[in-house]
Amino acid sequence: MNKPSIRTAILVALTTLLSLSACSNFSNRGTIERPFIYSANTEDLSFERIDLTDSSSVLHTVVHFRPHYWIKIAGTSNITADGQEFAITSTDGIKLDENLWMPDSGVVHFTLTFPAIPADAKSIDFSEGTEEGWRIWGIDLTGEADHNANTRLIPSEALKPMPDGPMPKPDFTFDSTTVNIHMVGFRNDMDRTLRYGVNSLHGQFGTDKPLTLDSLGNAQVKIALSAPAQFFIINSGSSAFISPGETVDIYSDVHNQGLSNMAERDNDGDTIPAKYHRTYSTGRYGNMFLNDEDKQFQQMQLYSGKLGDYHMNGDQYTRYIIDQYNTLKNLLEASDLSEMKKEYGHTKLQAQLAYAATDAQFMLARNFWNKYPDCTGFPSDSISVNLSPENVREIASLIDFNSPNLFFTDEMYGLGQDITLWENAGIDPGLLKTANTYFNAYLAADKAQLNDSLLQAMRQLNPAMADEVAAYQKSQKAMLESLDSSLITSTPNVDAKDIIGAITAPHKGKVILIDLWNTWCSPCRAAIAENEPHKKTDLSSDDIVWIYVTDESSPMPAYIKMIKDIKGIHYRLTEEQMGVVRKQFKVDGIPYYILAGRDGKPAGRPDLRNHDAFRSAIINKLKQ
Repeated sequence: MNKPSIRTAILVALTTLLSLSACSNFSNRGTIERPFIYSANTEDLSFERIDLTDSSSVLHTVVHFRPHYWIKIAGTSNITADGQEFAITSTDGIKLDENLWMPDSGVVHFTLTFPAIPADAKSIDFSEGTEEGWRIWGIDLTGEADHNANTRLIPSEALKPMPDGPMPKPDFTFDSTTVNIHMVGFRNDMDRTLRYGVNSLHGQFGTDKPLTLDSLGNAQVKIALSAPAQFFIINSGSSAFISPGETVDIYSDVHNQGLSNMAERDNDGDTIPAKYHRTYSTGRYGNMFLNDEDKQFQQMQLYSGKLGDYHMNGDQYTRYIIDQYNTLKNLLEASDLSEMKKEYGHTKLQAQLAYAATDAQFMLARNFWNKYPDCTGFPSDSISVNLSPENVREIASLIDFNSPNLFFTDEMYGLGQDITLWENAGIDPGLLKTANTYFNAYLAADKAQLNDSLLQAMRQLNPAMADEVAAYQKSQKAMLESLDSSLITSTPNVDAKDIIGAITAPHKGKVILIDLWNTWCSPCRAAIAENEPHKKTDLSSDDIVWIYVTDESSPMPAYIKMIKDIKGIHYRLTEEQMGVVRKQFKVDGIPYYILAGRDGKPAGRPDLRNHDAFRSAIINKLKQ
């Protein structure tokens, strides 16, 4: 064989080098349609197309937002590429720092133009440059971004799925659980405020207690539990089951926010890419369930607007929900899901069937309003469904009320609140009785009013839950003793129908804002927090009287603790008194506002739930 000449060898090597160089010489110049988005702090704004040239970078922007509300793009907006920041140069379809009112469609398109970025930059970040502004990270320019990129950052131990087989039994022990949260893929310039919540048998809690992430995106929270609970991260939609007394690591992918942004942009629902999981977890129930897509086998469309028809009678409604249950049960059994997922799916369907029966009138009304949200004048007495004892027994024959798996379902909280439907039909409600006793005991402890007979009843059913409510009662009593009850103003000793008039009478000549709220109402607390700062700015006036009215459903310890930070006069009515006030002012929910001008005449103003309307209405009354 003839050996190649030195000249030939050099030419071959040079050609190979040039070829490799050409393959690695990426250029982003051109158009990127519907780019992949790594993460975002919004679903409202996104980018449908990006045009990159040697002279400019043009971001074709779409915003989905509430019709007749305004949006704004800050003049400090910029993009970052390869560590360099590029300030916005021009816009088309929107003016910087000016309100753009959303049309009836709730969709607007415009372009944002920036200087040219380096041709070899593989991604860009967008920011309005303000603390509360829109931000989007990792807008891909290569077309090669990977949905599972952050999965490689998770420890292998946390990635292991739970071995298939029967579901693990719930653990009942009263102990403190430590949850370590890891926002995987977190960037140092992302929001460090993390909001979480816990779904338990006594309700949802923790949602108003934000955590602060460290610079790596980690946080820790400790929770007292006596039964399994579902921990969820509001920021990302991640969730995992947790057990009393354990330490759990939850890994939540920040790319989930990017997926939500792209889904809204592309009108693609809540599509989850194949084999993508937003959450991994350790612990007793670590990775017990991973696929959101499995929910199709366990959802009875309870609130979809598709459940039944409000004209149904008891027999028709019973047949309807049983048929829907059986259809989903057959679909589940025919699926290729794992043994554990099938077992959970069966329990979930049984819990939903029971929940659909517990308050049939409420279910049909809720579905009517979800189906026809703009309908007015629908009389509640149009729904006449009433389940007979025979109906209830037929439904109950399909439900295992003693399945411990019920404690893993979201419905168990609602099922535990009222078990009279089953007892009146001669049905033993099984574990629903435990949930019901626990719910009532916890509610009493929340008010520092738990008595020995209820505690002993709880102890016979579940000692761990009894230990929890006893400890909670002790802490609530201690809190109550440390708080100042003088913050509460005595309710005028008049007929219930005259209470609002008696409350406003001493303040005639001033503008009076009455806020009907309760401690357990999240929208109420959020509205108060939003309105409170204005008492020191544009609503700072001695001519404005702030009055806050709750009823006895607000637990006293929590109530007193909250009102010390709410400037105003505080009244606490009985539930009967509040019922009269609701009818008198046609209260359709809380928060609800009653506004009186200088003439002292109060009028119901549900429109003041709009924050801007709240402020402008009070300011206008001041001018009159």
